[in-house]
Amino acid sequence: MRIRGLFLAVCAICAHLNGSAQEHFYVWQKDGSVTQFDVADVDSITFSMSDEPAEMELKMTATQLASKMFLACNIGNTFESVGCSTTSSNESCWGSPKITQQIIDAYKEAGFNTVRIPVAWNTYAEANGGVIPEWWMKRIQEVVDYCMKDDLYVLLNIHWDGGWLERHVEAASQSSVNKTQENLWGQIASHFKNYDEHLVFCSANEPDTENDEQAAILKTYHQTFVNTVRATGGYNGTRCLVIQCAGTAADKAVQYDYMPTDIVPNRLLMEFHYYPYTYALMEEDADWGPAHWFWGKDYQNIIVDGVNRSCSWHTEETVISEFSAIKAKFVDKGIPVVMGEFAIMNRELSAEWQEKFEECRAAYYYFLTKTAKNYGIVPVLWDTPNGSKSVIDRDKCTVGNQKAMEGLLKGANEGVYPF
Repeated sequence: MRIRGLFLAVCAICAHLNGSAQEHFYVWQKDGSVTQFDVADVDSITFSMSDEPAEMELKMTATQLASKMFLACNIGNTFESVGCSTTSSNESCWGSPKITQQIIDAYKEAGFNTVRIPVAWNTYAEANGGVIPEWWMKRIQEVVDYCMKDDLYVLLNIHWDGGWLERHVEAASQSSVNKTQENLWGQIASHFKNYDEHLVFCSANEPDTENDEQAAILKTYHQTFVNTVRATGGYNGTRCLVIQCAGTAADKAVQYDYMPTDIVPNRLLMEFHYYPYTYALMEEDADWGPAHWFWGKDYQNIIVDGVNRSCSWHTEETVISEFSAIKAKFVDKGIPVVMGEFAIMNRELSAEWQEKFEECRAAYYYFLTKTAKNYGIVPVLWDTPNGSKSVIDRDKCTVGNQKAMEGLLKGANEGVYPF
């Protein structure tokens, strides 16, 4: 095989020729796509030089990208809210008003410079012969464009979407899931390939993973994602990509091997989610323990009607320990991290306890956001439409929970990324 043509950049060219054991080399072509060649198959390489700029190459590394994300927020329970139909009405299925430029402006004005857009794709593709309908693709693009107009960074993912990936990290489903992953990301990445570094693709959401075997299968799903995006050309050859850890949990993030390889160096980020259950999500008491209303060293041993409502199993020391382990495994090795979801659900308490709860939640948001940034972790609030975890009032296009927002902003301002 002889290779000729105009190439913009070459990585690991024929390392075989100088005695190393490199088996492959990679060529970046003008359209941004990347081609792999086997060294053994190549007899010679001919290059021609050009003064044309590499206009389809993104220079920003994952660390540089993360350093620009001041504070992030999810547009949750909106474009992933399947269940009403397979039409555009799903956008409002779980209570959100239709997303407008004014709503996106409200997120920016509140202090967020990055948004995560959870999206269901396969629900619509399955109903359309495997093809994402044009109207759905255009609607997601419209919202991405709202964000681009406000100079926001966007994390665009494939969310739960019926659990086709998340609930099927298993050998029996591996082949079919990989095919669907390739099909969907081939369409999504191709559609958005000319967007610059403000747009970041995220492989999945919360993949169920409980052991090494499942982690190895999850790794193939992520590898399919990376390979598919890189092959679509445009800016996707060098775009930063986010990889979800096993179970999307802090402890599993450092326990298992699930990170794929990438032919482009320094373009991957890792994602985990953070919900200390009894404080963040538990709605009512269980026979094994109570729901907690308060968290942290300043809110310990608060007894309400004979029940200790303070979280003791998860503390500031827990956060520091888990974030420190994540930093050592990823951030210190050039892989920044995204805390893609965190939030504390609302409580409806008596006036006395409600005020204290709001005060404590703001303090928690402050501590968690500040600590995350100090350990190289981008904090991404889970925000829903005027519901149990909302901070932004989408109907009024303003901050709906001022105290929580103040805690978030204080933490984001005081936290300093270590890169």
